[in-house]
Amino acid sequence: MAVDAPRDGAPAPVSSSYEVDAPRRLPSYRMTAGRLGSGPSFGNSALWVNVKNTGDIERIFCIAHGKTAVGSIAVRFSIAGRPLRDVAAGDHSMPVYTPLSLDFDEVNVELHPGFLRRRFDVGGSIYITHTIFLPLSAVRNGTESDAPILYQQILIENRGSSEQELRVNGFARLRGDYADDVAATYDRRYNALIAQSKNGEAPVRVFGLTRAPSAYETNFDYGNVYSIICADQLSNTTEVSGDIMGSLQLDLTISAGQRDCFAFKTAVYQTADARNLEAFANAGDEEALGETLDALEDQLHRGEVVSPDGVINDGALWSKVNMHRVMARFPTGWMFTNDPGIMSNVVIRDCAWFVYGCDHFIPNFSRSLLDKAATSQYPNGKLPEFVEALSGRVEDDGLNINDDTPLFIMAANHHFLSTGDLEWLRQVYPALARAGRHIVSQMDQRDLVFCTADDPRGNVWAIASWRNVISNYTVNGAVTEINAECAAALRELAHLAERLEIDDAEIQSFADGAARIQSAMQKHLINPKNGLFYLNIDVHGNPHTDVTGDEVFPVMFHVCDEETGFRIIARLNSPDFWTQAGLRTASALDPRYDPASFSGLLGGVWPGLTWWYAFAAARYHPEFMVAALRASFEHYARDPRLHDTVPGQFSEWFNGDSLVNRGMRLSPWEPPRFLWAAIEGVCGLTLTGDRPKIDPLIPANWKWVGLRRLPYHGREISYFAVRTRGTLMLFTTCEVDTEFVHSLYERDVSDKIPLFSSSVRTIALQRGGEIALLVGNVSDATTSVPIDLA
Repeated sequence: MAVDAPRDGAPAPVSSSYEVDAPRRLPSYRMTAGRLGSGPSFGNSALWVNVKNTGDIERIFCIAHGKTAVGSIAVRFSIAGRPLRDVAAGDHSMPVYTPLSLDFDEVNVELHPGFLRRRFDVGGSIYITHTIFLPLSAVRNGTESDAPILYQQILIENRGSSEQELRVNGFARLRGDYADDVAATYDRRYNALIAQSKNGEAPVRVFGLTRAPSAYETNFDYGNVYSIICADQLSNTTEVSGDIMGSLQLDLTISAGQRDCFAFKTAVYQTADARNLEAFANAGDEEALGETLDALEDQLHRGEVVSPDGVINDGALWSKVNMHRVMARFPTGWMFTNDPGIMSNVVIRDCAWFVYGCDHFIPNFSRSLLDKAATSQYPNGKLPEFVEALSGRVEDDGLNINDDTPLFIMAANHHFLSTGDLEWLRQVYPALARAGRHIVSQMDQRDLVFCTADDPRGNVWAIASWRNVISNYTVNGAVTEINAECAAALRELAHLAERLEIDDAEIQSFADGAARIQSAMQKHLINPKNGLFYLNIDVHGNPHTDVTGDEVFPVMFHVCDEETGFRIIARLNSPDFWTQAGLRTASALDPRYDPASFSGLLGGVWPGLTWWYAFAAARYHPEFMVAALRASFEHYARDPRLHDTVPGQFSEWFNGDSLVNRGMRLSPWEPPRFLWAAIEGVCGLTLTGDRPKIDPLIPANWKWVGLRRLPYHGREISYFAVRTRGTLMLFTTCEVDTEFVHSLYERDVSDKIPLFSSSVRTIALQRGGEIALLVGNVSDATTSVPIDLA
C-alpha cells in the first residue's frame, strides 16, 4: 500500500532519535551519553529516583518518609591484569583489577519509558549493558503498591577469543538525608547489607545482589569509588558506623563467547522484618522488568493520540510516561507532589490540572486526587493551596480566594463527564457546592471575585495567580485569571447540579453567579486602549495593564467574546512572547522582564503555559495549536546537553533567552496539560456526560487524525477522522455527537494488524466481517507499506 506524505509537499515533523520496540510498541530515545547533561528521573508508588548522566544513582527518595533514604549508588567495572614484574617472575596468583575508564561519547544510552539502559564495550571484546529501573504494577486501584526496590541490572558478554576476569563493585551511600549514625550488617540469607539508623528514625535500607557477592564491606573510603589505579579487595567487615559507604564486590570469570547477568538491588522498608527481607530476596530482576513493561504497554496506549505529526504523537505518549512516574502512595493516600524527591506538598492547582490529563488513561488516580481535595476543604468551602501528604496538614497562604477553589470544581466536572459516574458525583457534590458558594461569597459590588490579600512580602501571600512565587510582586484584587476560572467553575457547577436534579434555586444561584462574573469582566477588566484584559485591578483600585501569558484564561474558559479571543491569541503569537521552545510568561519588552529569575514567571518559558495557549488557539488557528504543542516538547530533545533537558522528560521551565532548563527535571503538572490539549484540542473530543462530541480541530493540510482506547464511561472508545471532498468522515466505536457523517463500528482491532513500518500509524475498527482501516503516514515522503490483514 502506498501512503502519501501528510502535508502538501512540506516535511512531516518527526522526533529525532525516536525508535519503537515493535513487540510492545514502546518508544525510546537513543544517543550517546556525551549528548546528555542530566540523567532521567524514575518513580513508582514507593520511591523516587534521580539518575546522573554518569549512570550513577543520585539518590533514592522514600515517599512514605518524605526524605532521601539512600544517597549516591555507583557501579564500577574493573578488569584483571598482572604487574609486569609478576609476569616476568612467573607469578600469576595475584591479579590486579584496573578500573575501566569510559568516554561518554562511546557510551550508548537508551531512554525508555520503563528504564535507562547504557551500553559500552572494552576493546571490542567485553560488552556491558547496565539497565536501571523501578518496578511498576499493572494497576493504580488504590490497594496495590509497587515494590520499593531499585534494580541495576548488569549483562556482561565476552565476544572475544579468550577468557576474561572482571570485578564489579557496587557502592551505596546508605545515610541519605538522615543523621550520620547508620550501621549495617551483612546477611548471607539475603545476599545483602542491611542498614539502619541507631536512633530508629530512618527506614531500613537493603543493598544487595541477586547472587552471593564475592566480598562486602562498610567503610568511609569514598575515594575508592572513583579510583583510577585499582579496585581493592573488600574485607568482609561492617564494624564502622556513621555516614558509611556500603560496598559489594562480585568477581567473575567469563569464557570466550559466554555471558553473565545479575543485578544490584536497593530497597527501602519501614522495618527489617522477615516478610520484607524475604520479598527482597525473592525479587527477580527479569520478572520485575517484564511485568513493568507489560504494565506500561497497556497503560501508555490508553488515550493514544494518532496524528500526522510524529512529535505530537510522541509528546502525548511521553506525557503519560511522566505522569505515571509521579503517581505515589503517601501515608494519606494516592497523590503526587509538585516537586518529586524534594517535598511532600500536594498542590490543589496541580492536582486539578493533572485530572484533565489523567482522566484520559488512568481515571481512578484522578478520583483519588479529587477525593483527597474534597476531604481537605475548609469549612467555608475554600480549597487549600496545598496538603502536606505525610500529615494531612493544609495551608492557604492567607488568601481568601485563588485558583485552587474554582479549579477543584472544574476538575471534578471533567472527571464526571469522562467517567459518567453519577454515584460518585452525588458523593462529592456537597463539597463542590460549598466551593461554589464560597466563590459567590467573594464577589464584590462590581460582581468581580476579589482577592483581599495585600501582604507586603508579595509572593505566595499576595498573589492569587498560578504565577505565585515572585517576591515583592502582587497580583491581588480583581484578577482576570481568577475571575475567568470562577465564571467557568460556577457555570459547570450549575450543570452538575442539574444532573443531580438539585433544587432549582441552587442551580440558578450558580448559573447567575457565572453570568454576573462574566459580564463584570467585560465591563471592568477590559483595557479600552488595546482591547485586551487587564492583569488585575489591585486592592487599591489600580488597573495593571501588563500583558502576560495569563491572557489565555478568558479564551480557554470561554468567558470572552470571539473578537477578544482572536485578539488575545494573535497578540501572544508575537515575537516578544514566542520562542523556539514555546511561550514566555511575560513579554521580552516588559520593564519587569527577567528571563532567568522568579522561577521564570516574569519571562521564562513554561511548557504548560504553551499548551494552555495551544488549547485556547485551537478554534481560531489550528496551525497555531500544532506549533505550540510541538514547540516545548520538541525542545526537550533538541540539544539536551546544551539545554540541560532529558529527551521525553517534561522539565518545568526554560530561561526566556537562552532556553536552558532552570526548573525541575520532571515537572508533574506539565505533562497532563499536553495530553489534555492533544486529545481535547487536536483530536476534537468534547466531554458531555452522555455521548462524546467529536469535532477535530486540525490544520487545513492534515488529512486525518485519530484517538485510540480512550477510557470513557467505564469502557474504551476509539475513532478516526478522514478528510475527503473538503469535509471530515468519522469512524467510531460508539455513538457520538458530531456535525460530520460518521459510521459506527463494534470494536478496535488495531493491535491485531501487524505494523511493518515506523513511518505509519494504523487504526482498525471492526463490525461483523467488515474492517475500516486507517493507515496514516507520519514521515516526510510517500511510502509503501506492507499490510497483513490475515
